[in-house]
Amino acid sequence: MIFAVLVIGLFSILNPIFVKDTIWENFYNQEKNSVDVLILGNSHANLGLDLNIINAKLKAKTVSLATKGQNIYQAYYCALEAYNYQIPEILIIENFLFYERLTLDKFINQDASLGDYKKRYLSFDGKKMGKAKIQEANRYFKTPLIQNIFPVIQKHNDWTKIDEIKQRLYNTTNNQISNTTILNKNKVQEYKQTQKFDLMKFNVLPDEEKYLDSIVDLALKKGTKHIIFLTIPFYNEYRNKIDYSSLEKPLLAYANKQSKISYLDLNQVFPDLNYTYFSNDNVGYNQHLNYKGAIKTSQYVSDYITKNYNFELNNSFKEIPEYYLYNEIKRDSLENGNRILGNMERLNGAKQAKYIIKQGESPLVLQGWMAIENQESKRSEMFIGLKSDNNNIYVSKLKKSNIKVRKDVSKFFKKENIYDNSGFKININSLLLEKGNYEVFMIIRNSEGEVLVRNSKKRIEII
Repeated sequence: MIFAVLVIGLFSILNPIFVKDTIWENFYNQEKNSVDVLILGNSHANLGLDLNIINAKLKAKTVSLATKGQNIYQAYYCALEAYNYQIPEILIIENFLFYERLTLDKFINQDASLGDYKKRYLSFDGKKMGKAKIQEANRYFKTPLIQNIFPVIQKHNDWTKIDEIKQRLYNTTNNQISNTTILNKNKVQEYKQTQKFDLMKFNVLPDEEKYLDSIVDLALKKGTKHIIFLTIPFYNEYRNKIDYSSLEKPLLAYANKQSKISYLDLNQVFPDLNYTYFSNDNVGYNQHLNYKGAIKTSQYVSDYITKNYNFELNNSFKEIPEYYLYNEIKRDSLENGNRILGNMERLNGAKQAKYIIKQGESPLVLQGWMAIENQESKRSEMFIGLKSDNNNIYVSKLKKSNIKVRKDVSKFFKKENIYDNSGFKININSLLLEKGNYEVFMIIRNSEGEVLVRNSKKRIEII
């Protein structure tokens, strides 16, 4: 018994090292009953909804349990676990959960060697040991219970992948997913020329509707006030060639039966999004929005919730840049008085205060330096925020930031080495920006998660 307890304890300690998805870690980190909006879905929800934007605009705490390839059966067990800890005001069910047209029997009996089978671990691993996890393991997995409960056993082939283990151990960034690629012109042409796709017709199968019933009943009984069935936009060159109403009709009919359910189809709101709103995926039925598309949909969903529901909150998200830009909050100094320092030196190599760029003709390149007064620059993260006249807001991504050594900044302030890593060069594909006039903001976040924002007094016009 002592040996068994020791082994289980060791496995429990090692499990997080072999969990590749962080949705549950983020979920469990939330204070109990503090989540306002809960999202169930798959990669379409992950890439089509930007949580930073939703949180900033609604001042609501939003958590997504969407994972790649998730279907309605998996979503049920996500909901079953989630409602043990949270009772969100609003539950969003993203409708691409039904895209596989998968019976429960077919789902359970998938070939265990296939990638689609392995995707089920993305919403399973990381769940705490409990009734929901054990039920799901017994229901959906062919392998022994003990193997599925402990990822360290199930993923024994990964024990020697040291670099992957290190990456998971030392990854401190949040799990917000963004894609800044754009569907390339060759794929655009292929969409236009293709007459028949792998999936031409959608429908909601009886098994799927049964599980949808279970999610809806659970949410309403627990106290969720509103449920939104949400469809993320499809690329119109694909949507116009399929029987699109085959997905819309059953879900709309289902929603109309219950006053607390809304059906929101963003294809109807944005029927003609062009290729610049979609990421560079393979040609087929599975298109994803890029960051430009996610900005549009996330702003609309936030405004939809504000308009249609009595949803007034005042949560503060001081660690996300979007919070300051959407709410026009000026914060250029920390509580201890340390200011943001910096200079936007060049826009596409020019030193002028305003730069005009033709959309798609060239990237937008922003160069300069920024730092927090008396804090080592190497411990900070730098962003650029672009805010247009019509409140379209683009925040650069960390992976797109190219840090430049600027020993001259440290020398100027007579601070030896402290600002040496304050330089930046950030490239933004101009096709990812809506046309219009933009103010340019320098944004910096220190190691404690505190954010400072400074208007650079420079402007960009996209024509």
